[in-house]
Amino acid sequence: MNTRNRNKLKIRYWWLLMAFSMIYSLSVYSQGANGKNTVYLIGQLTNNLNGAPIKNKEVIVLSDSTYNPNFSYQNKLLTDNEGYYYDTINTDLNKGGFIVYTYDYLNTYHDTTVYFRFTWSEENVLFPNFVLPVEPPSITYQANFYYQRNPSGLNNSEYQFYDLTNSVDIISWQWNFGNGNFSSEPNPLHEYIENGIYRVKLTVLIQPTPYSIPYESSMVKIINVTVKDYFSFGGHVKAGYFPIDIGEAFLYKIDDNNLELIDTAVFNDTLGYYLFYQVIEGQYIVKADLHPESELFNQFMTTYYSNKPLWTEADTVFHYSNFWHYNIDLIPVVQTNAGPGLASGKIMYGTELKNIPATNVEILLFNENNEPLICCHSNDDGEFDFCDLELGSYWVYPEVTGKYTYPLFITLNENNIEIINITITISSYTVNGSVNAIDENEWLNNISNPYPNPASEAINIELQLPENSDVHFSIYNSTGQSIGQMDEQLTSGANIVNIDISMLPEGIYYLMVSDKEKRLTKKFIKK
Repeated sequence: MNTRNRNKLKIRYWWLLMAFSMIYSLSVYSQGANGKNTVYLIGQLTNNLNGAPIKNKEVIVLSDSTYNPNFSYQNKLLTDNEGYYYDTINTDLNKGGFIVYTYDYLNTYHDTTVYFRFTWSEENVLFPNFVLPVEPPSITYQANFYYQRNPSGLNNSEYQFYDLTNSVDIISWQWNFGNGNFSSEPNPLHEYIENGIYRVKLTVLIQPTPYSIPYESSMVKIINVTVKDYFSFGGHVKAGYFPIDIGEAFLYKIDDNNLELIDTAVFNDTLGYYLFYQVIEGQYIVKADLHPESELFNQFMTTYYSNKPLWTEADTVFHYSNFWHYNIDLIPVVQTNAGPGLASGKIMYGTELKNIPATNVEILLFNENNEPLICCHSNDDGEFDFCDLELGSYWVYPEVTGKYTYPLFITLNENNIEIINITITISSYTVNGSVNAIDENEWLNNISNPYPNPASEAINIELQLPENSDVHFSIYNSTGQSIGQMDEQLTSGANIVNIDISMLPEGIYYLMVSDKEKRLTKKFIKK
């Protein structure tokens, strides 16, 4: 297994490798069987009377198509003498889920769903366990235990083990921690030096009377010792009294005082519930927003947990356990009196990506007391507008998660009813605005639009140059990410440059044309 990343799991023991090679499989179909990511399923079946393992029991594993319809998998497994079943699934997908089910002795259906995510590692280890009803066993004594990770809250590699054997007549305990260490204490505390998957075994001797022969019973449990654990969380999002209809929830991880977008959850039902599965423990913020197709779009603001309009005010989610109640109530816009005023402009990416429009960015309008009133979102060309405004003073506040905004103060009065030349720039760390920004686009009349547009294989662009020039061409996607570039030595006069776009996915792109002093950006569509 790959050991380049210290967070990778190290499966260190021959018994686990042998177990995977001896999986009893009746049928299997996997999409992406040779994928770069690996999911390990390790589950145990025990009974609800004394916790004994259930052997030779069939378990079915199916992909959860409702969570990710692009993933298809099924397998049938049998538990071994210790009640365990094992499966290994390779995939190229970054996230997905499995429905695991079995039947008890009364043919009653039992199931659970587990999820995988490969944001932080190329391997996931999942533990779908079952406790099933069984017929009363002939032998009632059964070794059993549970464990608590990090009981002191100071050491994630420390485990407290507790004996749960259903007898008060135990005369000895023997613990094997799976790493060459042992203990004879009833409830030992043990620290693992290295991360990995360990097979912990408890063996007890039970002597009900002084003259009876001691009865030996054992129990095995598999634990995953990691620096970080993975948990799931979610919550409801409401727009007014009702769940959100069409929108997204965005998950940002706080890492070294920076925010990194980790995942997006799409609301695709009527419950308005978002879910993030298998998220590594740590600190996060969550925001929710309506989709442009929502009937309520721009009637409610982008809102962070818990119910804040700006990311700098958002409550931090301290994520160290499963939790399902991080609810968000979208903040409604304020009903204001209509007036003759208009404020409009464009929001673009910064100096390096000059003239690349920033799409679907929320722009907030605050009153002069810095209280949010209404919002709008920039379109595909980065354009935004607030119309029918009362005359007065306002703050224009672009809300870009993770970047610090310097709001722009504007005043609408009888002599200045419309302000239509607001320019907002998103730089590496900040967002700034200005009015009456100078357009430095000196090439505007000398460079054509890309054609054909839309295009599938290539685009052309014509340049009329006053002198020989070294011209740089860059292609950016709608989020401002550079995805291709080239340099051309062009002569004075008419030039036609052909640019191959056959490898681009369908979508909206921007072509930046620049030399040492000037630059401009043209939009095109790949079909």
